[in-house]
Amino acid sequence: MDILAKATLIAGIAATATRSTLSYYTRGPRCKTWPLWFQLQRDAMFSIIKRAAHRSVTEDTIATIDFSAVHAKNRLMDLPVSEMPPHMGRLERRSIPVSQVPLSTDVFLGIGPAEAGLVQLTEGDRESSGREITYDMLVAKTLADDDGAFECKPLSPNERIILYLHGGAYTLGSAASHRGLTGRLVHQSGVRCVAIDYRLAPQHPFPAQLHDAYIAYQYLLNQGFKPESVIIAGDSAGGNLVLALALLLKHMRTTMPCGLLLLSPWVDLVSERPSILGNAQCDYLYPLSLENPMTQPRMFYAPGRKLSETLVEELKHPLVSPVNADFSDFPPTLIQAGDKELMADDIDEMYHRMLSANPDRQTSFTYECYLDMIHVFHQFLDLPCAQEAYISAGKFIKSL
Repeated sequence: MDILAKATLIAGIAATATRSTLSYYTRGPRCKTWPLWFQLQRDAMFSIIKRAAHRSVTEDTIATIDFSAVHAKNRLMDLPVSEMPPHMGRLERRSIPVSQVPLSTDVFLGIGPAEAGLVQLTEGDRESSGREITYDMLVAKTLADDDGAFECKPLSPNERIILYLHGGAYTLGSAASHRGLTGRLVHQSGVRCVAIDYRLAPQHPFPAQLHDAYIAYQYLLNQGFKPESVIIAGDSAGGNLVLALALLLKHMRTTMPCGLLLLSPWVDLVSERPSILGNAQCDYLYPLSLENPMTQPRMFYAPGRKLSETLVEELKHPLVSPVNADFSDFPPTLIQAGDKELMADDIDEMYHRMLSANPDRQTSFTYECYLDMIHVFHQFLDLPCAQEAYISAGKFIKSL
């Protein structure tokens, strides 16, 4: 970002902060429970996201979009690195040698719009043997001194492990940006965590992320972890990916993981439910119409492809919009979200579909909806309800 752009951004944030502070003290907080610092952070994030929304891009200009440049800009403007507090544990960077994870293309047959891409990506990995998937191995302080704690192998025969898939609308984020979050999950649960850096759109559109998540899951099994010992967790787009991976495993008729943890999951890419607009004054996300080629669903699924009825139907497929999935025989699931986020109605709909699909196992599915909270409120680490959510997530993981 050049100096002028930085100055403009800083000036805009400063003006937003001034307006937000005046509003807070003259009209009261936007939501009853919000402290001033939280409203300021929300408004600053909303201002930045709105500025980057590419609202002037249309179908007529789609052919002029340089998606490689968009991807490069996203890397420069990526989510900042967060830290795992030292008193909670330690982490080491590791990598998965993709060539050492044997995959069969047969398992992807009949999986809908992901089939061709998953087969092609698998064949591509066979031809080029050097690809790696980097990850954080996060270890709670209680385990950090154990021999082999940072090796991706079980420390005991039935050891639990978390596979974490980060959020960021599939275009942003990394294991590093989520260390404050994953570090707290590790601390509260006492369970080690593998947080991967999956490939990002638009340079690597769907289903590259699902392919990487599946490879990481298979890697854990190859290293000696049992399927019933793996907890798959994720926030936002990562929550979408958790569900897609679980649906892929269900399609394969293989043993499912022992549990899913979903933090503000993105479950419907074409949603028109009321909260999308009704919560727009509270959440920091900025809703773009699907008619904009730069909207996140299209950037993730099919960058550069023109909008059509066929594309919309593909975006509704359960692997892309898991709200539409068959959740029968799904693993125990904890969902945490805020009632003021754009996706609140989508998440509520999915939860009730989970209950309906499992009438004899309804206690296996829990939805914690936090008052006045917005998308992935867990990232606001000083919020009392964020701390409550981490404690609850830790108890859920321990209970599996």
